[in-house]
Amino acid sequence: MVDVPTAPAGLALPAQELQIRAQLLGQGGPLAASMRAVEAREWRSAGWLTTCWLWVQCLVVVRGFRNATTVADYVEAVARFIGWAEEAGLDFRQLTISELDGWQRWLYTRRRLSASSRRQALMAVRSLYSYLDSRGEGTDVTKGYKGPKRVTTQAKKYSTVQLKALFAVVHEGDSELIVQRDRAMLLLLLAAGLRREEISTLRVDQLDLVSDRKGQVHVFGKGAKERTVPIVGPVVRELVKWLEARSRIEELHTDAVFVNLSRSGDKGAGLGVKGVENTVKRTARRAGLGSWGVHRFRVTFATMLYDDGTDIERIRVLMGHESIETTRRYLAVSSRMNRHSLKAHRQHAALGTVPDDLPLWAQDIERKRDGSGILPPR
Repeated sequence: MVDVPTAPAGLALPAQELQIRAQLLGQGGPLAASMRAVEAREWRSAGWLTTCWLWVQCLVVVRGFRNATTVADYVEAVARFIGWAEEAGLDFRQLTISELDGWQRWLYTRRRLSASSRRQALMAVRSLYSYLDSRGEGTDVTKGYKGPKRVTTQAKKYSTVQLKALFAVVHEGDSELIVQRDRAMLLLLLAAGLRREEISTLRVDQLDLVSDRKGQVHVFGKGAKERTVPIVGPVVRELVKWLEARSRIEELHTDAVFVNLSRSGDKGAGLGVKGVENTVKRTARRAGLGSWGVHRFRVTFATMLYDDGTDIERIRVLMGHESIETTRRYLAVSSRMNRHSLKAHRQHAALGTVPDDLPLWAQDIERKRDGSGILPPR
């Protein structure tokens, strides 16, 4: 358990909320780090530190946010927002639309944030004001406020060649134990389509390995949604091997499936989101990939299922998507989707030409077509 700092001056939380604070800080991870940074800073706004803790506890306890990284990102964005308001001499509880515009301009001109990053920052601030409004502690100035336009980019996946390159270099780890962990983790990312937070917080009791060939992963995803993903084949065998090796780690002090094995860090603790990202980055660089990402395994999982004939609704459930439109965006880069193209004879009909590689008798037939692909009646 991580040491919990004494409550700072100005923090006025009831006993139960102080206990929740201790639990969240004691768990460590990105959210604990963000809240420690908030507590270490001197704020001019009276009561802000207490409000911040109550808002965070509402997200985690009441609304059921299981994604600690998302809440941590929200905290950091809102802390910057409150800092901006204090520097501008503004009361964040009585902000106007024009002042909110000023904050967005500040993000663009001073912090050089992209439209996507400014939109994410607005989502975090909107969450805070929604909380205050629901408790009668302030007006939600963000209600109806239109932020930067959402930038939709095409999902990216790993090709079969890239996957082979990745798994070919996994054995180059610093030790056999690290090799076993990384191989099992990367294969599980591919075979179950887990988010980085889901795999970093995955516990041993969430794995149901009924044999060395078949099993299930019980996942707690975004929005407190639980789903079960079946797994078969090599990934099950690799997980069995890794769990056996994991049980022999003397420094082990967590129930996380994937643990930190570096002596420079907290050896035996959960690997964490950053550890998962670093593992993928390190492996991708060894494989000589120009670009990579943890999320690409998730996109690859979805597109491979679709190419193998799985229906979109089933894929949505396995991915834990709330909207099927999100699933469709992933599948846009699948091989099955890309098999559909306008046939060459349609283009030749529009151009009034025929393919050069056809025999003369076939070219004659093509010239007689009316453009619809149908020969005129005799």
